Amino acid sequence: MKPVEKNKAQKLVKKIESGHFDENDIDSLFMKLRAYSVGFPVFREVADFVAHNDKRDRGLVNQSLETMYLRMKYFLEYNSPKKTLDLSSPFPIWIKRLMKLQVEKCDEEDLRKKFNVTRQRLVSRIDSAFKEDKKNKVALYKQGKLSAITFNAIQHVMSFISGNASFGQDDLINELICVLKKNQLEIDELVLRELSDKITVCVLLLFHHSDFDFKGYKLGRCNVSSEKESISHNVRFVDADGNEVEHEESFGNLSVSGTITLEKDGKDLSIAHTIMTTNLFSETWCSAGLFHIEPLSEEIPNHMCKRLKLDIDLCLNEEFKLSDASA
Repeated sequence: MKPVEKNKAQKLVKKIESGHFDENDIDSLFMKLRAYSVGFPVFREVADFVAHNDKRDRGLVNQSLETMYLRMKYFLEYNSPKKTLDLSSPFPIWIKRLMKLQVEKCDEEDLRKKFNVTRQRLVSRIDSAFKEDKKNKVALYKQGKLSAITFNAIQHVMSFISGNASFGQDDLINELICVLKKNQLEIDELVLRELSDKITVCVLLLFHHSDFDFKGYKLGRCNVSSEKESISHNVRFVDADGNEVEHEESFGNLSVSGTITLEKDGKDLSIAHTIMTTNLFSETWCSAGLFHIEPLSEEIPNHMCKRLKLDIDLCLNEEFKLSDASA
């Protein structure tokens, strides 16, 4: 890093450590260190998003959405006695892609223990065992290229749907600190960790209402979400004997959720899963204007609930809370 750029980054760090910063300062810091973050994929994912936030077609989040999309496509098309996957016959080329993505979701030690193979080695074997006919969009098995144990390993990686988040708040902050240290910037690590929540809520805004192109049926989309969208409001809870009991509910923590859309029977089927987890308590980090009291449903109009509405354009208000950008 050139001295002049390092000096700019150092000023940003000091401003952030002072506690007087906003989302623009966080964006700038990630952007400044983007080219100097090799080996830190979570940091690089955020930095790349600052640089190219209109529509992403690569990176950790894009890969996570693609994996879920292909996995659900495989489940819908092949989870039936009428149609099973025969690896010895030509099969859709996207399934080969799914095999390799699924390998990345597997635990390295589990693969070693069960099949005596690393993730990297298994991906290599899949690549060499199946020739790609890109014109006809099919993959073909090369006779004799798969051992029984490798075949079993492939069956294993195709046997589950991974809904695990790509990364969490702790991963984000740990890599941020590592990148700062790697570039020999002066930091107060304790202060930065104490500011973890404020830094993270800035990053959440980056991913809100963002599109991802993994060459699926439709674009994937990420949004800020909460573990619960609604909780009961002014409802009395009683035990079996009719005695009132205490019942506390919360919205849980904020997260980034990703939604993929498939076509099923001529209709759209949308599925969401968590992309990034946080330690941010929804009630603490969302402004009052995002909470609404309303009936649970038209069918149960007398059961009132408190809803957290995050499906709007968001910003940070003066209290450093998520707020309606149009308010």
